[in-house]
Amino acid sequence: MHGDLMRHLAPPAAMGMGALEKRALAALYVARLEGHNMTLSELAEALGLPRDACEELVRDLASRGLVELSEGPDREPACELTDEGRERIKVVMTGGVFDILHVGHLATLEAAKRLGDVLVVVVARDETVRRLKGREPLNNERNRLKLVRALKPVDAALLGDPEDFYKTVELIRPDVIALGYDQKHDEAEIEAELARRGLSARVVRLDVRVEGVKSSKILAKLMEEL
Repeated sequence: MHGDLMRHLAPPAAMGMGALEKRALAALYVARLEGHNMTLSELAEALGLPRDACEELVRDLASRGLVELSEGPDREPACELTDEGRERIKVVMTGGVFDILHVGHLATLEAAKRLGDVLVVVVARDETVRRLKGREPLNNERNRLKLVRALKPVDAALLGDPEDFYKTVELIRPDVIALGYDQKHDEAEIEAELARRGLSARVVRLDVRVEGVKSSKILAKLMEEL
């Protein structure tokens, strides 16, 4: 995953220090979401920085309570995002099936990414697809997840909970939940359930579409040609 992070980051020379700090915090957030901490060397690689420059950056962040340093594998310093550090970045969450990837998906993900510093994409489980769409997915969940992770706007992707959408929200704790223009979700219902669970996130309906490009239309055309 660290190689994916490096691919999504702009070169340090193109960013101000504030932007570089946010990218460091974002990388550490993704690592925490995946259940591990990044070593100083891994973070330096992800940011495209020399190790000594990354160490200087991390120690400055640690002095402000945004990052904690500990001893990692082989005595290599490990970096951990603190709760205060998490508050300094805006996390956007979106989701979908992504069974047939097309430019409409890409446009939606690019729009979602512009709403914050980190974009986390939730990919529907196979059983969720069967339940909601009444059909087998064309690609299994692991392959769909792998494809979504490879997309440039995506900082992290994970499989959703097959039974409770909000368990995934509780894990990610996004600041913004971005819905596609045609997703069958009710913003008011989502906000009410978030409040009931003690979660705080802004729900946004993205008005982004590519005319004539829609998964159902592509699938129908494929079926006609078989």
